[in-house]
Amino acid sequence: MKRAVIVVITVVVLAIGTWIGWPREGGPVDPTTQESAGALAPGAQDDFDGSAGTAPEADAGQPPATEEVEGQPAAGDPAIEVSAEPEFDETAPSEPVEAAWDETVRTAARDAAGATVAAFAATDQSADDWWSGLKPLLTPQAQPVYQDVDPRLVPVTSVTGEPKVTDETSTLLAEVAVPTDIGSYTVLLTRADGAAPWLAEQIRPPEGS
Repeated sequence: MKRAVIVVITVVVLAIGTWIGWPREGGPVDPTTQESAGALAPGAQDDFDGSAGTAPEADAGQPPATEEVEGQPAAGDPAIEVSAEPEFDETAPSEPVEAAWDETVRTAARDAAGATVAAFAATDQSADDWWSGLKPLLTPQAQPVYQDVDPRLVPVTSVTGEPKVTDETSTLLAEVAVPTDIGSYTVLLTRADGAAPWLAEQIRPPEGS
């Protein structure tokens, strides 16, 4: 009988102890269980300065701090005023200059055509030097056409007479005949406006050459 009473008392004590130690919602948490699950124990600190898993809160009543960027005005500062004015080239024409024919323009066309054929005929030099002398006299559109010409294959060797304007129908285009040792070359010239220089668009050899 005593043994049965002892067994009953032992069972009751174990049941009470199990009930007391059983975790319940809102009850105490076993720190070892939390650590094994990867969480922090209550009151523990993580990498932040505040409580576990949270960043430090700003002081009550204080606005969050803003990072100032160098060169930019801070909040509340007056806007930056630009005092320096942009510089403009007052010598450059703002509009195209009207083109017209006169004796000065004809002379410039004759000189441009004669210089172009003379540079084209300067075949007694290296290909690089030959191209360096001819390139500035050509339009940007004509430069790729003549860049690959082999000066050794150019038949003309010299200008033998005064160039003559043969077509001035357009104020921006001109044809000039240039006498050479193998016949008369025809140079087609063009210019952007009345203030722009004449440049060669084509260098046509004599017919049948």
